Amino acid sequence: MQLKSETQFPSPDQRIVSYWKLGRAVTAGRWYQIFRAKPKSLGDQSPFDYVIKMVNPHLKSAQLQFALDRLGREAIATEQIGHSNVIRLLDAELDRAPFFLVQPWMPGSSFDRFQSTTTQTTLNRLIWVARQVAEAIYAGHEKGRVHLGLDPSHVLLGRTGRVTMIGWSQSHPVGELAWMPHDQLQLAMYTAPECFQTSYRADFASDVYSLGAFIYKALSQKAPNVGQTVKSIAEAATNSAAVDLMIRQPLCPPALFRLVRKMLDKNPAKRPTMRSALESLIAIEIEHLCDPTLIAL
Repeated sequence: MQLKSETQFPSPDQRIVSYWKLGRAVTAGRWYQIFRAKPKSLGDQSPFDYVIKMVNPHLKSAQLQFALDRLGREAIATEQIGHSNVIRLLDAELDRAPFFLVQPWMPGSSFDRFQSTTTQTTLNRLIWVARQVAEAIYAGHEKGRVHLGLDPSHVLLGRTGRVTMIGWSQSHPVGELAWMPHDQLQLAMYTAPECFQTSYRADFASDVYSLGAFIYKALSQKAPNVGQTVKSIAEAATNSAAVDLMIRQPLCPPALFRLVRKMLDKNPAKRPTMRSALESLIAIEIEHLCDPTLIAL
């Protein structure tokens, strides 16, 4: 989501939202506006150490309901989970305008930006990132929530390499009939095939597939399913077999290749659980803790 130059944002000096003073705009899109923020009680020299995510006030009635639904899902998930690799909820107001939630500002960059600005990194670092993502998603599963939005833009890398998982606005309680937007090309490349069915109900196995696709892309520079439209990606995910990761990336450890192949099984029942995948990633990480092998990004 990129900031639109024509979007008119309020002056930071003129905007106070509840207990928060707005700083510079971070992003703006169809659904939300995101600003740096700080408690309004702090002085002018204090930093804007928080972000406030606000529903776009120009949304029409039907779109507003979708935006509020997604904001509510994110607030519930990030309040419930409470894990060091999951973004925290600090404040929210969802019952009246202006609708918003507040989270800490996380310095660093998203994993997709890291890939686009870095030519290569070590194998052990990529495994470390994947293991942290698995821990974050599994923490959600332990609370009964399916993420359903795992893609590289929702994996934030801190300055030390610590992962913070964001993007919980698409999360659903397990077993709930899921509302999937299916209008985001990048997200579609990491979406499990069953999620494209109109009767789909949130299933932990779908997150396992998405993590497998994330690892596949991180190691091979290409997602297992690609296309020019969401429809073509969905058809590939449903009907076509992805090229084996070992072929795409011969430097991939055999244990990791076998794990990813299982995670990308088109049959959700044949995929490992997220707990099992996490345990395997921990074992692989330990084995390759000092592996200096360089992987092109």
